[in-house]
Amino acid sequence: KIMPSAFTINVEIDTIIPDFMDADIPLKQIAQKVVIDSQRNIRQQTQPDGRDFERLSRKTIEDKIRESAPYPHRALYRKGIMYRAIHVYKLGKNQYEVGVIPRGKPPRDTLAAIHSGIGSSFNLPVRRFLGISQQTRDWANARMLRWINENIRKAAHKFINLKY
Repeated sequence: KIMPSAFTINVEIDTIIPDFMDADIPLKQIAQKVVIDSQRNIRQQTQPDGRDFERLSRKTIEDKIRESAPYPHRALYRKGIMYRAIHVYKLGKNQYEVGVIPRGKPPRDTLAAIHSGIGSSFNLPVRRFLGISQQTRDWANARMLRWINENIRKAAHKFINLKY
């Protein structure tokens, strides 16, 4: 007579389970860096890819001088309304957007859109100031990797016991 053999396998797993669900802090920091970079682009008259803005026309410079604009040779800065209107919007959990608040007349978000690429249809030079430079992209990637590593380091240990 053959007896059935009975045995049990016991598997114990010690693992960590990091929490990757809430990345609001690093994502907000990245969005704020894009705001700072966009404002710097206006100050330095450069686009995110490093190319210079097209210079203002002589007529525009003369108009700005007549209006006592603080920086008559600086494109996209007459009174500083658009410069100060660059803003981080929180769209939801882990979702941020950088844009221009619709303030002033004409609304600065409309002017930003025109100068960011629609400008050619209005016969205006394109002066992209919003965007992410390669340097900021590299910084953002490093920031997210640091956040991932912090979460792995802080992750709670979970002990899983399987029997079959």
